[in-house]
Amino acid sequence: MSVIITACNEEKTLRSVLREAERLMPEEIIVVLNGCVDNSFRRARQCGRAIVVHCPDAVGHDVGRAIGSKLSQGDIMLFLDGDLPIPAPSLFPFVAAVDRGTDVALNDLNPLLPIFGKCDSVTHCKMFLNMALGREDLGAGSMTAVPHALSRRMLELIGPQALSVPPKAQAAAVLEKLRVENAGTVNVIKRNRIRKGNTGAGNNVEQMIIGDHAEALAEVLARGAADLLWKENGPDSRRILAAWRNGI
Repeated sequence: MSVIITACNEEKTLRSVLREAERLMPEEIIVVLNGCVDNSFRRARQCGRAIVVHCPDAVGHDVGRAIGSKLSQGDIMLFLDGDLPIPAPSLFPFVAAVDRGTDVALNDLNPLLPIFGKCDSVTHCKMFLNMALGREDLGAGSMTAVPHALSRRMLELIGPQALSVPPKAQAAAVLEKLRVENAGTVNVIKRNRIRKGNTGAGNNVEQMIIGDHAEALAEVLARGAADLLWKENGPDSRRILAAWRNGI
Protein backbone atom coordinates (compact mmCIF):
# COMPACT_ATOMS: atom_id res chain seq x y z
CA MET A 1 0.00 0.00 0.00
CA SER A 2 1.08 3.54 -0.78
CA VAL A 3 -0.27 6.47 1.21
CA ILE A 4 -0.20 9.70 -0.81
CA ILE A 5 -0.58 12.96 1.10
CA THR A 6 -0.86 16.35 -0.55
CA ALA A 7 -0.25 19.48 1.48
CA CYS A 8 -0.18 23.24 1.08
CA ASN A 9 1.00 25.09 4.20
CA GLU A 10 -0.10 22.41 6.66
CA GLU A 11 2.64 22.68 9.32
CA LYS A 12 0.07 22.51 12.14
CA THR A 13 -1.63 19.27 11.06
CA LEU A 14 0.80 17.40 8.81
CA ARG A 15 2.57 15.61 11.67
CA SER A 16 -0.75 14.18 12.92
CA VAL A 17 -1.73 13.09 9.40
CA LEU A 18 1.59 11.30 9.00
CA ARG A 19 1.29 9.65 12.41
CA GLU A 20 -2.07 8.10 11.52
CA ALA A 21 -0.78 7.05 8.10
CA GLU A 22 2.14 5.24 9.73
CA ARG A 23 -0.27 3.26 11.91
CA LEU A 24 -1.56 1.59 8.74
CA MET A 25 1.95 0.20 8.17
CA PRO A 26 2.08 1.07 4.46
CA GLU A 27 4.93 0.12 2.17
CA GLU A 28 5.54 3.80 1.46
CA ILE A 29 4.31 7.27 2.33
CA ILE A 30 4.60 9.95 -0.34
CA VAL A 31 4.12 13.59 0.67
CA VAL A 32 3.67 16.12 -2.12
CA LEU A 33 4.19 19.68 -0.88
CA ASN A 34 2.38 22.03 -3.20
CA GLY A 35 3.74 25.58 -3.05
CA CYS A 36 4.35 25.54 0.72
CA VAL A 37 5.92 28.62 2.30
CA ASP A 38 5.64 27.52 5.94
CA ASN A 39 7.40 24.71 7.85
CA SER A 40 5.53 21.87 6.12
CA PHE A 41 8.77 20.60 4.56
CA ARG A 42 10.40 20.29 7.96
CA ARG A 43 7.34 18.52 9.37
CA ALA A 44 7.31 16.04 6.47
CA ARG A 45 11.04 15.34 6.84
CA GLN A 46 10.53 14.44 10.49
CA CYS A 47 8.76 11.30 9.28
CA GLY A 48 11.67 9.03 8.45
CA ARG A 49 9.55 6.85 6.14
CA ALA A 50 8.20 9.68 4.03
CA ILE A 51 9.27 10.33 0.46
CA VAL A 52 8.95 14.11 0.19
CA VAL A 53 8.29 15.84 -3.12
CA HIS A 54 8.71 19.60 -2.77
CA CYS A 55 7.12 21.78 -5.46
CA PRO A 56 8.25 25.36 -4.63
CA ASP A 57 5.48 26.82 -6.78
CA ALA A 58 1.85 25.71 -6.59
CA VAL A 59 1.16 23.20 -9.35
CA GLY A 60 -2.60 23.02 -9.07
CA HIS A 61 -5.21 21.85 -6.59
CA ASP A 62 -5.21 18.13 -7.48
CA VAL A 63 -2.00 17.82 -9.49
CA GLY A 64 -0.21 16.70 -6.34
CA ARG A 65 -2.25 13.51 -6.32
CA ALA A 66 -1.24 12.80 -9.91
CA ILE A 67 2.42 13.35 -9.02
CA GLY A 68 2.21 11.11 -5.96
CA SER A 69 0.45 8.32 -7.84
CA LYS A 70 3.05 8.48 -10.63
CA LEU A 71 5.79 7.85 -8.08
CA SER A 72 3.93 5.18 -6.11
CA GLN A 73 4.67 1.47 -6.16
CA GLY A 74 1.79 0.03 -4.15
CA ASP A 75 -1.09 -2.10 -5.38
CA ILE A 76 -3.35 0.09 -3.25
CA MET A 77 -3.12 3.88 -3.14
CA LEU A 78 -4.75 5.77 -0.27
CA PHE A 79 -5.12 9.53 -0.78
CA LEU A 80 -5.16 11.99 2.11
CA ASP A 81 -4.92 15.74 2.58
CA GLY A 82 -2.36 17.29 4.90
CA ASP A 83 -4.94 19.41 6.69
CA LEU A 84 -7.22 16.56 7.81
CA PRO A 85 -5.84 14.19 10.47
CA ILE A 86 -8.05 11.09 10.29
CA PRO A 87 -7.68 8.20 12.77
CA ALA A 88 -6.21 5.08 11.18
CA PRO A 89 -9.25 2.89 12.01
CA SER A 90 -11.43 5.25 9.97
CA LEU A 91 -9.03 4.95 7.02
CA PHE A 92 -8.91 1.16 7.08
CA PRO A 93 -12.28 0.53 5.31
CA PHE A 94 -11.03 2.25 2.16
CA VAL A 95 -7.88 0.15 2.03
CA ALA A 96 -9.84 -3.02 2.81
CA ALA A 97 -12.35 -2.31 0.04
CA VAL A 98 -9.60 -2.13 -2.59
CA ASP A 99 -7.97 -5.24 -1.11
CA ARG A 100 -11.30 -7.04 -1.72
CA GLY A 101 -11.37 -6.00 -5.39
CA THR A 102 -12.80 -2.49 -5.49
CA ASP A 103 -10.97 -0.17 -7.89
CA VAL A 104 -12.25 3.15 -6.55
CA ALA A 105 -13.21 3.31 -2.86
CA LEU A 106 -14.99 6.59 -2.11
CA ASN A 107 -15.86 8.51 1.02
CA ASP A 108 -19.63 8.18 1.44
CA LEU A 109 -20.77 11.63 2.55
CA ASN A 110 -24.43 10.98 1.71
CA PRO A 111 -25.51 10.29 5.33
CA LEU A 112 -24.12 13.70 6.30
CA LEU A 113 -25.91 15.76 3.64
CA PRO A 114 -29.18 17.70 3.92
CA ILE A 115 -32.09 17.18 1.53
CA PHE A 116 -31.34 17.90 -2.13
CA GLY A 117 -32.82 21.40 -2.12
CA LYS A 118 -30.50 22.50 0.67
CA CYS A 119 -27.32 20.99 -0.80
CA ASP A 120 -24.72 23.27 -2.36
CA SER A 121 -23.86 23.49 -6.04
CA VAL A 122 -20.85 21.19 -5.73
CA THR A 123 -22.99 18.43 -4.23
CA HIS A 124 -25.56 18.87 -7.00
CA CYS A 125 -22.78 18.46 -9.58
CA LYS A 126 -21.52 15.28 -7.92
CA MET A 127 -25.00 13.77 -7.86
CA PHE A 128 -25.78 14.74 -11.44
CA LEU A 129 -22.54 13.31 -12.82
CA ASN A 130 -23.09 10.00 -11.02
CA MET A 131 -26.63 9.83 -12.32
CA ALA A 132 -25.48 10.60 -15.86
CA LEU A 133 -23.11 7.65 -15.49
CA GLY A 134 -25.93 5.38 -14.36
CA ARG A 135 -24.52 5.28 -10.81
CA GLU A 136 -27.13 7.19 -8.85
CA ASP A 137 -26.44 4.67 -6.06
CA LEU A 138 -23.23 6.61 -5.36
CA GLY A 139 -25.19 9.77 -4.60
CA ALA A 140 -22.58 12.45 -3.94
CA GLY A 141 -19.71 9.95 -3.70
CA SER A 142 -16.76 11.58 -5.43
CA MET A 143 -13.00 11.38 -5.89
CA THR A 144 -13.04 15.09 -5.12
CA ALA A 145 -13.29 14.16 -1.43
CA VAL A 146 -10.71 12.43 0.75
CA PRO A 147 -10.08 9.88 1.95
CA HIS A 148 -10.36 7.65 -1.07
CA ALA A 149 -8.37 4.69 -2.32
CA LEU A 150 -7.55 3.35 -5.78
CA SER A 151 -6.30 0.09 -7.19
CA ARG A 152 -3.19 -0.23 -9.31
CA ARG A 153 -5.44 -1.53 -12.09
CA MET A 154 -7.38 1.75 -12.03
CA LEU A 155 -4.19 3.79 -12.24
CA GLU A 156 -2.72 1.76 -15.09
CA LEU A 157 -5.93 1.94 -17.08
CA ILE A 158 -6.61 5.68 -16.91
CA GLY A 159 -3.09 7.01 -16.22
CA PRO A 160 -1.76 9.11 -13.30
CA GLN A 161 -2.33 12.38 -15.14
CA ALA A 162 -6.10 11.78 -15.07
CA LEU A 163 -6.11 12.25 -11.28
CA SER A 164 -5.50 15.97 -11.74
CA VAL A 165 -9.24 16.20 -12.58
CA PRO A 166 -10.85 13.83 -10.03
CA PRO A 167 -14.44 13.81 -11.39
CA LYS A 168 -13.14 13.05 -14.89
CA ALA A 169 -11.03 10.19 -13.51
CA GLN A 170 -14.06 8.83 -11.68
CA ALA A 171 -16.16 9.02 -14.84
CA ALA A 172 -13.44 7.19 -16.76
CA ALA A 173 -13.41 4.43 -14.15
CA VAL A 174 -17.18 3.94 -14.44
CA LEU A 175 -17.10 4.01 -18.24
CA GLU A 176 -14.31 1.42 -18.22
CA LYS A 177 -16.56 -0.76 -16.02
CA LEU A 178 -14.23 -0.76 -13.04
CA ARG A 179 -15.63 -1.32 -9.54
CA VAL A 180 -16.51 2.05 -8.00
CA GLU A 181 -18.07 1.96 -4.53
CA ASN A 182 -18.72 4.05 -1.45
CA ALA A 183 -16.48 2.34 1.09
CA GLY A 184 -16.86 4.26 4.35
CA THR A 185 -17.98 7.53 5.89
CA VAL A 186 -15.54 10.06 7.30
CA ASN A 187 -16.97 13.45 8.18
CA VAL A 188 -14.57 15.82 6.44
CA ILE A 189 -17.23 18.48 5.92
CA LYS A 190 -17.07 20.08 9.36
CA ARG A 191 -13.33 19.52 9.65
CA ASN A 192 -12.39 21.04 6.31
CA ARG A 193 -9.91 23.86 6.88
CA ILE A 194 -11.33 27.31 6.17
CA ARG A 195 -9.22 29.15 3.64
CA LYS A 196 -9.56 32.42 1.78
CA GLY A 197 -10.36 30.61 -1.47
CA ASN A 198 -12.94 28.11 -0.21
CA THR A 199 -15.46 30.27 1.65
CA GLY A 200 -18.49 32.16 0.42
CA ALA A 201 -20.83 31.49 -2.47
CA GLY A 202 -19.04 31.16 -5.77
CA ASN A 203 -15.59 30.91 -4.17
CA ASN A 204 -12.57 29.85 -6.22
CA VAL A 205 -12.52 26.24 -5.04
CA GLU A 206 -16.23 25.83 -5.70
CA GLN A 207 -15.86 27.19 -9.22
CA MET A 208 -12.89 24.92 -9.88
CA ILE A 209 -14.77 21.81 -8.74
CA ILE A 210 -17.83 22.74 -10.78
CA GLY A 211 -15.57 23.22 -13.78
CA ASP A 212 -14.00 19.81 -13.18
CA HIS A 213 -17.46 18.22 -13.20
CA ALA A 214 -18.37 20.04 -16.40
CA GLU A 215 -15.20 18.64 -17.97
CA ALA A 216 -16.11 15.16 -16.77
CA LEU A 217 -19.65 15.45 -18.10
CA ALA A 218 -18.31 16.65 -21.46
CA GLU A 219 -16.22 13.47 -21.62
CA VAL A 220 -19.28 11.34 -20.80
CA LEU A 221 -21.31 13.07 -23.50
CA ALA A 222 -18.48 12.72 -26.00
CA ARG A 223 -18.51 8.95 -25.45
CA GLY A 224 -22.28 8.85 -25.86
CA ALA A 225 -22.75 7.21 -22.46
CA ALA A 226 -25.03 9.82 -20.91
CA ASP A 227 -27.10 10.08 -24.08
CA LEU A 228 -27.67 6.33 -23.99
CA LEU A 229 -28.66 6.46 -20.32
CA TRP A 230 -31.28 9.16 -20.79
CA LYS A 231 -32.75 7.48 -23.86
CA GLU A 232 -33.06 4.04 -22.26
CA ASN A 233 -33.96 5.09 -18.73
CA GLY A 234 -35.24 8.61 -19.27
CA PRO A 235 -38.52 8.45 -17.32
CA ASP A 236 -36.95 6.65 -14.38
CA SER A 237 -33.93 8.97 -14.32
CA ARG A 238 -36.21 12.00 -14.36
CA ARG A 239 -38.19 10.52 -11.51
CA ILE A 240 -35.01 10.08 -9.45
CA LEU A 241 -33.90 13.63 -10.17
CA ALA A 242 -37.32 14.96 -9.19
CA ALA A 243 -37.15 13.00 -5.93
CA TRP A 244 -33.78 14.56 -5.09
CA ARG A 245 -35.01 18.03 -6.04
CA ASN A 246 -38.07 17.73 -3.83
CA GLY A 247 -36.16 16.23 -0.92
CA ILE A 248 -38.00 12.90 -0.95
